[in-house]
Amino acid sequence: MGRRVGRPGSRSAVRMVVGWRRFASGRNDPGLIRRQTMDSSAQSVVRSAVACRSLQMGVRVAVCWAACWGVAAAVAADVAVPPLVPMPKRIEIGQGMMPLTAQSRIVATDALLAAHADVLKNEIWMLTNWKLEIVKFDPRPGDIVLKIDPGIRAEEEILAPKDLRIVRTRDMAHAITVEDTAEVRGWDVRAVCEGTATLLQSLVIENGTVRVPHMKVKDWPHADYNGTMVDCGRQWIPLDALKVLVESCRYYKVRYIQLHVGDDQGYSMPSKAFPRLGSANGSCCEGVPPKLWTWEQMEELEAYAAARGVGIVPELETPGHHQAMGRSYRDLFDGPGCMDMASEELYIGLDTVVGEMCSIFKSAPYFCIGCDEANNGTGAGPNAEIYKRRHAIPNDAQSVRNGHEIYVVHMKRMADMCRKYGKLTIAYENFPDDARLKNDIIVLTWYPHAVAQRYLQQGWTTITMPWTEEPDWSMYVCNGSRLNKGDRVLGAGSTMWQMSALCVVNGWAQNQRRTERTWGPDNKLDNAALQQRMEANRSRLDRLVLPVRMETEGVDGGQVIRMQHFLTGRMIYGGTLKVKLSVATPSGGEIRYTLDDSEPTPQSTLYSEPLLLDKTFMLNAALFVDGRQVGSSTRAKYDWNDIRGYIEDWDIAGPYFEAGKSGADLFAVEFPPEKNAEATWIPFKKPAPPEVPWMVSFDAYPGFPGDARVAYLRCQVFSPQTQSALLYVGTDDGVKAFVNGKCVHGVNAGRGVTEEDRVGIELREGWNDLLIKTNNWTGGYAAKARIRSANDGPLEGLKIKAH
Repeated sequence: MGRRVGRPGSRSAVRMVVGWRRFASGRNDPGLIRRQTMDSSAQSVVRSAVACRSLQMGVRVAVCWAACWGVAAAVAADVAVPPLVPMPKRIEIGQGMMPLTAQSRIVATDALLAAHADVLKNEIWMLTNWKLEIVKFDPRPGDIVLKIDPGIRAEEEILAPKDLRIVRTRDMAHAITVEDTAEVRGWDVRAVCEGTATLLQSLVIENGTVRVPHMKVKDWPHADYNGTMVDCGRQWIPLDALKVLVESCRYYKVRYIQLHVGDDQGYSMPSKAFPRLGSANGSCCEGVPPKLWTWEQMEELEAYAAARGVGIVPELETPGHHQAMGRSYRDLFDGPGCMDMASEELYIGLDTVVGEMCSIFKSAPYFCIGCDEANNGTGAGPNAEIYKRRHAIPNDAQSVRNGHEIYVVHMKRMADMCRKYGKLTIAYENFPDDARLKNDIIVLTWYPHAVAQRYLQQGWTTITMPWTEEPDWSMYVCNGSRLNKGDRVLGAGSTMWQMSALCVVNGWAQNQRRTERTWGPDNKLDNAALQQRMEANRSRLDRLVLPVRMETEGVDGGQVIRMQHFLTGRMIYGGTLKVKLSVATPSGGEIRYTLDDSEPTPQSTLYSEPLLLDKTFMLNAALFVDGRQVGSSTRAKYDWNDIRGYIEDWDIAGPYFEAGKSGADLFAVEFPPEKNAEATWIPFKKPAPPEVPWMVSFDAYPGFPGDARVAYLRCQVFSPQTQSALLYVGTDDGVKAFVNGKCVHGVNAGRGVTEEDRVGIELREGWNDLLIKTNNWTGGYAAKARIRSANDGPLEGLKIKAH
C-alpha cells in the first residue's frame, strides 16, 4: 500500500523508468543519478541543458595516462585507476591500497584547516557511514593528513590576481602522497581543498570496504578563474540549491561561482540600506519569482563555500538588466532604458550596495558589474548635459561628449568602487570597449562572436565563456577565437541563465566538461573516456549532495508525458504515480518532505511509505539526522494532465517522397492515403517504456528515416452519438488531419512534437475515420494524437481501433 495524495484510484503497478536510476562507478560503488522521461524531440535539448543522462560502467585501466590524457603519469600494471575529473598534471599510481576504516582519522595540522577538515569528515560520512575523528597531531597509518605548505610551487606560470593586479605566479599548487597515510599538502587552504577533491574521487568503495590507491599527485590550476554563473534574477534559487552548486564546484575544482543576484525580472540580494529591493519581483519561463535571501543566509553561503575552496563572486547588473532594482527604487536605480548613469545619486546607491555585498563575500577577489545588453537610454537622462561638463574620459583630459562616453565613465567609476572594496572588476562583453579601460576591466567574452582575440590584441585580460563547445574545446578556444597559451586569458567559465532551482540542482554536470580543459587545457580530449569519468563521478557526487533517492512507478497506466520546459524542469504526467524515497548512506536518519515547493524542515511530513500521486505536485525531500538536515533536498515538479483519449492503435503508411521536393514542399503533395487510394499499411508497435505508448516515432520503422519524407497514420474513432469534439495532434514537422475524408486542420512548419494543436471536429454516431499526415522537413519525425470532448474533458464512450 502507499500513501495516497490526490484523487482516489487503483494501485496495480506498471513499471516506469522515471526519476532515478542506480548504477555502479569504479566497480561496485553504488550511486544515484536522475533520468527523466520526455518526448523524443525534447530529449536532446534537455540532455544538453540539464546533463542528466546515465550509463552503467566500470573502469579498469592499465595503460600509461600520459598517452591517454596528455599528463605526466606512470601507472602500475593491473591497477584500478580512479576516474578523475579534471585529470591531474602529475600522477604516479603504485601497487597496493591504503585501507580507510572507521578508525581512520583526519589530521588537520593547521588551525586554518579546521573548517575544511569538518567538511571532509561530513563528505566521508555521506559515502561510508563513518564519522572520522578530527585531530591536530601524530598521524598514524590509515589517517588522512592535511597540511599547508607555502613552499609547494606549480611547475608553470599561472595568471592570477595578487594585490589587486593580474600577475603570473607559481602559487596555488598541491601534492598528494598515499602510502601508509593519505597526505594532502597545499599552498593554502584552497589548494588543500582541491587536493581532497582528488582524494574523494579516488576512493574505492566496494563490499563494505574503502581503500585509496597508493599514488603520488602534484597538481595546480592552469589559470585562476575556473567558474560558473548562476542566474538568481529570473527564478527563485534557494540557499539549499546554491549549496548543491557549491559542493559540485568543490568536487570538480571549479574555483568560483558568479552569483547573479538580480535582473529585469527579480532581485534576491538582501540590503540593509535599501530594504525594498526585491519587493517587486517577477519571473521568466513560468517559473517561481525570485525571493529575498536573508543576510544571515548569505553569510552562511560564504562560509560554506570558503570551507570548500570555492569563492563567491557577487554579480550586480549595471547599467542594464536593472528593472527589478528600478521598480523598487525608481528615483535611484531606474532611468531612461537603463540606469541613469549621469545621476550622482545612482553612484551613492551603487557604492552602498556594492559595499554591502563585498562585506559578505570576502573570499573571491572579483566583482562582476554586468554591463551586457545595455543599449537603450545611455546618456538620455535629465542630468546628462551637466554630467558631461563635470566629467572627463578615464585616463584622458577630454570632457565627456556623448552617451557612449558617459558609459565609459560609468565603467571606470564602478571599477574604482570595486577596487575600494578589494575587488577586481569583471564585465560581460557588450560594454564600450574603450582601450583606456583595459587595466580596469576583465572581459567575459560570452556571446557567440569571435571577439576574444581582438580584446587580447588591445591589451585586455579576458575570461572565455564559450556559447558552445567546439570539438577541441579548451579555455583557449572560444566562440571561434583561437588563443594561445601565454595570452592574458584568466580562465574560463559557463553560465546557467534563467534556470530554475530544479535545473540548477540537476544541471551543474556541465561543470565537469568545462573544468577538464580549463584546469588543464593540455589534457588530451578523449570524449568517450571523459564521458565515462564524468558518469562515475556524477554518481558519487549525487550521494554527497542529494542523499534522498527518488523513484517513480506508473500505476494503472500512469505515465510521464514530457518535460514542460527545460528551464523549469517541470514534468507533465497523467494517471497516478507511485513515488518512492530512499537513502543509501548515511543511516539513522529520516526523510521529511513537502509537496508545495516549500523547503523541508524537521517538522515537515515524515516519509513512511510510497506516495500515490494523481495531482500536480512539487516535491522537495531531505534527509534529517538528529533534527539536522544532511545534504540538500531532492527536488521534482510534476504537472498532472488528463491522459485519457490518447490514441495507441494506428496503421502506418509510407514513407513517401518526390525527387527534388523539400519536406516543406511535400505538405501540398497528395499521396495515395490522402486520395483514398491503395496503400501498404503496417501496424503501429507501441514503444517500450520509458517512452509514452502513444508516441509514433517513424524513425523506428525500416525505410522511414530521412529528410523530406511523408508518413500517414490512420485509425477509427467510435462515438456513441453525433457530437462535437476536440482533436489534439502533435507532429514533427508539418501536419494535415482528416476526419471522415474531410481536411480539418493543416500546419506546415518545422517544429518539435511536444506541443499539440487543438482542433474542433464533428463526429458522427458510430465509427469515424481519422487520417493524420506528417511531412518531415529534416531530422527525425514523429506524431501523436488524442480525442477529447468539446468541453475538453474525457469523451464518454470513446473507442479506438486500427483498420
